[in-house]
Amino acid sequence: MKIIISIITFVLLGCNSNLSPLPVVHGETIEGEPFIMGKINRQNLLTYEHSKWFSEEYNRYKIPNGWIEKNKASLNEMSLKLFLGTWCEDSEREVPGMLKLIDFSNFDNSKIEIYAVSGEKNTLENYEKGLNITNVPTLIFYKNGKEINRFVEFPNISLAKDLEAIIQGEIYKNPYHEIQLNE
Repeated sequence: MKIIISIITFVLLGCNSNLSPLPVVHGETIEGEPFIMGKINRQNLLTYEHSKWFSEEYNRYKIPNGWIEKNKASLNEMSLKLFLGTWCEDSEREVPGMLKLIDFSNFDNSKIEIYAVSGEKNTLENYEKGLNITNVPTLIFYKNGKEINRFVEFPNISLAKDLEAIIQGEIYKNPYHEIQLNE
């Protein structure tokens, strides 16, 4: 059974990613933790030596019964931007589950942009400019080009319930909703 699940996961991960990782900048946090920075794709997470956590957590995440059926259509009307830190425990915990929910919803991966940031929450290309990225992971949901909401760092209830609230257009405030930066 584990072999079948691993094969299915490999196929899903492989189908939803470009053939090779995008070029990135390699760095190190003040604490000496290595990271990658820049626009990335799924292959960056699958092949970067310091993100072995991704596949393990992806396989471990259990999608709640009925979640896909309830959210698939609405999610597929959106576009997404995901900011994460390969050095960040919160990203290690939340990003694999986010991407698994997105994958199993047959989301068009051309409608998601993924960025790996430094410990200062920035990239050399300034992909984060004007987006008020204070914590990672940050998953921003857009509809018709306008931001409708975002998940920031950790869930209020659970990852699936928080994302469902956003996707369904319910009132949702992430833990940092009152923080505003002047960028």
